Amino acid sequence: MADSNTTLSASRSCLGRTCLKWGADGQLTALDLDLVLERLARVDQDVATLRQATLDREQCHSIS
Repeated sequence: MADSNTTLSASRSCLGRTCLKWGADGQLTALDLDLVLERLARVDQDVATLRQATLDREQCHSIS
């Protein structure tokens, strides 16, 4: 059986880098989804292009 102190320590140490948070609807939280897409965009040009297009659209809506 795992030591409860070790389990607690491991759960505190991820600090958003390896732990993903899920909403009640079963989807990733907006912050975690953005972090995953940001990491994917670093290695996949298609994801980077789609992400930039989405960011551009969001900025245009906030101006009007």
